[in-house]
Amino acid sequence: MLVLLPPSEGKTTPNSGPSLDLPQISPLENQLKHAREQVLTALGNVSAEPNALELLGVGASLSAEVAANTQLTSLPCAPAHQVYSGVLFEAGKLPERGENYHPTPLLQIWVQSALFGLVDLNSFIPAYRLSMSTKLAELGALATFWKTQLTPLLAELDQQLIVDCRSGSYQKAWPALETKQTTHQLLRVNVVRERNGKRTVVSHNAKKFRGILAGVLMERAAAGQLENSLAGVMEAAQSLIGQAEVIGIETKPGKGFTELIIVTS
Repeated sequence: MLVLLPPSEGKTTPNSGPSLDLPQISPLENQLKHAREQVLTALGNVSAEPNALELLGVGASLSAEVAANTQLTSLPCAPAHQVYSGVLFEAGKLPERGENYHPTPLLQIWVQSALFGLVDLNSFIPAYRLSMSTKLAELGALATFWKTQLTPLLAELDQQLIVDCRSGSYQKAWPALETKQTTHQLLRVNVVRERNGKRTVVSHNAKKFRGILAGVLMERAAAGQLENSLAGVMEAAQSLIGQAEVIGIETKPGKGFTELIIVTS
């Protein structure tokens, strides 16, 4: 089983640790090394420009983070589960659960990164500022760049089941849709709110519930209680009913994927 997560815009800067070693970043250490070097170099160059904030689409309050982009090869690194610190990671308690996480055929967790393409939770990375929606110098739109790099590499995965907890902009970097050529089953996690018999799609706060589901999958895998199947994911999701405003779990067929719907109150 493979769980795909979006990164968090906010990150915890490591106080100490080894410097960045691109060949050690998994998955696809060798296949993505050159692409990661390209983005890292382009980001450093853009971040050194006088109008870097405008080019990266951020405000003046993030000027220190943008300046740090020029020194990423020498900054301290920590496991990705400690660096990413947004709502999804906090809700799923991924920094804590990540301490007991080890990628296995039963469960692998990859973060879709604008800088690195894909990052396993245990890979050592620095804190950086870069969004997948950015057009980065000669590389162009990063979602398109990474889609070109990732699609041929990931068309046929060993993992039969992919649980997609990413948002739309990160899905564009690798749609992971089921086709006649793929060997996996894609399960996309979405969230709706039900009140007075009416449902509305949850956007920003969906990160919270996707994070909670990812955390439960990690916990069950660590305890040897996770079945590597759609039924196993459904069992884990249904365990959330009655917690954190979750009132139901449903599935619905989509085009090239199955939608797992978390219903909240």
